Amino acid sequence: MESAKCNISHGDRLSPGDKKRIAREIATSDPECKWTESTLAEKLGVIQQTVNTWISDIRARQKAGRNTVILRLNRLGWTQEKISETVGVNQQRISQITNNTNFGEIGNLLSQGHDMEYIARHYHMDLALAWALRLEGMTDQEKFKALGWGLRTWDQWNFNECDERFGDDWPGRIPAQLVAHTLFYFTKPGDLVLDPMAGGGVVSDVCLLFERKCLSFDIATRDNRPEIQYHHWDRQNNDWPVSKKPDLIFFDPPYYKKKEKAYREKANGKVPSISSYSKERYEESIENFFIRARRNTKKTARMAFLNADWRDFEYTPASKENTDNSITIFDYHGILSKTGWKVTHRIECPLSSERLSGNQVQRMQDKRILGTVGRTLLIAKRTEANGVTS
Repeated sequence: MESAKCNISHGDRLSPGDKKRIAREIATSDPECKWTESTLAEKLGVIQQTVNTWISDIRARQKAGRNTVILRLNRLGWTQEKISETVGVNQQRISQITNNTNFGEIGNLLSQGHDMEYIARHYHMDLALAWALRLEGMTDQEKFKALGWGLRTWDQWNFNECDERFGDDWPGRIPAQLVAHTLFYFTKPGDLVLDPMAGGGVVSDVCLLFERKCLSFDIATRDNRPEIQYHHWDRQNNDWPVSKKPDLIFFDPPYYKKKEKAYREKANGKVPSISSYSKERYEESIENFFIRARRNTKKTARMAFLNADWRDFEYTPASKENTDNSITIFDYHGILSKTGWKVTHRIECPLSSERLSGNQVQRMQDKRILGTVGRTLLIAKRTEANGVTS
């Protein structure tokens, strides 16, 4: 900017085209609009109306994107004060945006043959929010139908593929349908869900769709997921980052050593993923979280804990596996009971066997290796039993 100002009066003088290019470059790299149109005009030696003409489309996109971030956070239950701190807009303006923004044209765009990806781009918003606006006012059952998801009424949830519309590509990504079923059976609209290890953000996306509030945390944060806040669930630190008590905790931690390398690449360099922990430290971390969760939830709260057996079965015949380092669903069940949670439902959510090639299956058969595609969702409620570890 200062270089451009100098070149107005001497040096390699700027043409009107140069000034327009610089104004657009600065506006593009300034989503918070710290450089006002009047300031840009003064620096570039033109009138404000000219700058407005040059960058009006950029500012319109930025404003629309900022407004949809505000809507997303508001629908997930963030306070206006917290949204203001995150987005950099005063609370009065946030109130105006959340109360007056109208997306009534979505129905018209659909009737014209446009798909939801087009509508999301049209409004400069993420796809999950576009779907949430489209589904607003429907019952949970109507939403399942509109999304093309079959509603299971038994305790086996077979979802072999993730719905690419919801959640980011992330190690250990889980199907949005699995989260939706959990919300359907164990929460109601308006309930608060805590997602302590948010990963790709699928839980918050599904909460948007089904009009549940959601607070999300992770050690890996990024710009396209403003709802995921940084928090390290350190077993040495009893800090609990949520002031309002949640109705449901959807806890989907790394499945011990599975995908350890992938999680390490995503993790903060100073804070390792728990997938890199020893077995003892991993179990202590899970136990510590369950204890803190019990202290900081409502008496009616539920824990939805998703995990799988981990056995060192690769290259090893089933009869010769070393079980010293294995962790199974039975171990997690025991930790829940030990920390004041009673398991009420065990729901099987198996992984697809199609991830194994024919050659891999043949080698496993030849060496009598027993793999695992099991994955289990444990639903637990708080107990009032005495003697819970504190």
